[in-house]
Amino acid sequence: MSPRVSLVIATSSADDVQAVERTLDSLVRQDSRDWEAIVAARPHMVRGTGQGPRHGRLADRHDSRIRVVPVGADGAALEPLQAGLDAARGTFFGVLGAGDQLEPGALTAAEALLARHDVVYSDEQWAADGADGIATKPDWVPRNLESYPYLGRLTLVRTELARRVGGFPAGRDGAAEWDLALRVTEATDKVGHVPAVGVTRAAPPPHDDGCVSAGVAAVRDRLTRTGRVGEVRPAEVPLGVRTWLAVPTPPPLVSIVIPTAGSRRVVRGQDTLLIEQCLRSLRDATTYDAWEVVLVVGDAISQTDLDAWQALVPDGRFLVTRVSGPFNFSTSVNEGARAARGQLLLLLNDDTEIIEPRWLERMVAVAQDPGVGAVGAKLLFEDGTIQHIGITFDDTHGPIHALGSEIDGVGRWGAKVLDSEWAAVTGACLLVPADVFAELGGFCTDLPLNYNDVDFCFKVRAAGRSVVCTPLAKLHHYESSSRGHALEPWEYTTLHERWRLRILADPYVQYRSDL
Repeated sequence: MSPRVSLVIATSSADDVQAVERTLDSLVRQDSRDWEAIVAARPHMVRGTGQGPRHGRLADRHDSRIRVVPVGADGAALEPLQAGLDAARGTFFGVLGAGDQLEPGALTAAEALLARHDVVYSDEQWAADGADGIATKPDWVPRNLESYPYLGRLTLVRTELARRVGGFPAGRDGAAEWDLALRVTEATDKVGHVPAVGVTRAAPPPHDDGCVSAGVAAVRDRLTRTGRVGEVRPAEVPLGVRTWLAVPTPPPLVSIVIPTAGSRRVVRGQDTLLIEQCLRSLRDATTYDAWEVVLVVGDAISQTDLDAWQALVPDGRFLVTRVSGPFNFSTSVNEGARAARGQLLLLLNDDTEIIEPRWLERMVAVAQDPGVGAVGAKLLFEDGTIQHIGITFDDTHGPIHALGSEIDGVGRWGAKVLDSEWAAVTGACLLVPADVFAELGGFCTDLPLNYNDVDFCFKVRAAGRSVVCTPLAKLHHYESSSRGHALEPWEYTTLHERWRLRILADPYVQYRSDL
């Protein structure tokens, strides 16, 4: 009977026998016995194996589950991986490095998911300061795999599927496992996550220039296979990449819908009319040129005010629509959307200010992916700490800002600089195709102040589209300047009545700042 899992221990000419022996020891100690180990070994590890590891050779273990497959002394780095895949007899296939050690119970935990999935992955760790070497991962989020190789190890792939998509082709040295993960997840969406550390790696994932180049090439090929056109560039984090999808010529018009009450507050020590600051920022600090402003105002705003604000916007780009009655953010953005002329809608609070000039250019590029339904931005408080980079849920299942109030920077695993999917993004800066906004019925007016953006993003996801935050789009957000920030219990109840199952199944909770 064939084993359930084949694990190839891929070696290089620099690996020593003792490292391989440590990996094999961790396998033998597993409570599951339904596995085989394939040591894809260089000649210096297999000649005269009976001499034992003291003489630099693999010891005879007399364990039929362990096989040695010789590979050439001067072969490419990928050769051991393909040799292991070719030799695998198991239903599932995985890769370990020399010296990697499976945690106790790792295979049993993974096997619990194999019957329902084609790919199963676990968290991982390696030696590092503090928690820097503990890689906790989200549940399956396809888009994140295009930003960094987050499946990592331990990952088990159905062997037939790995072979069908081409295994380990030449030219992917340094990113071979990432490249395979990209290709197999194009062929299946049955991907499961074991939310526990499955393996302690002998060393962190390598990220030299060769690995970076290979990763960029792997994601670039992913774009080609999936019919998307764009550039792939290295990002600010090791092994991270950023994709810029091509924007049509001429670029689509973006209607920037801004509800405003003409509020003021102190910004950088100065009394500031927020809408004027916002409009100046749009005019002076935005590289993307195809935009218009749709200002949504109440009855208290005078024509004199509007004339002054229109003077801050280039000719032909200023529209106004009025709403009456108590402030209802959902009603305001819905009315603004009706007046908008653009193919894309950008909902924007008046208490925002541009930091990164390419902010809108970046958001529009992300929105070119037909699988994306909403795009958010990184928002910073006045002191430079993070206000928003995505929305997840706390222990009471209430929406919270992931990484909120943390210092801006790269973040662990690039969480603060790489595009990521989220349960929701804030309506303070949210880009959505106008036809998608209309199709989904806009914002829910039963949620006039809070959680209307979360509700809308859940509608986007229920329609089969993703919600992405792109941190390169960066703005200041002087939060809740136009109104109070109190949350009412009925708002929480309304959200849960509509979306409780999705809230309970949030795959992004591992990015909470308190974890």
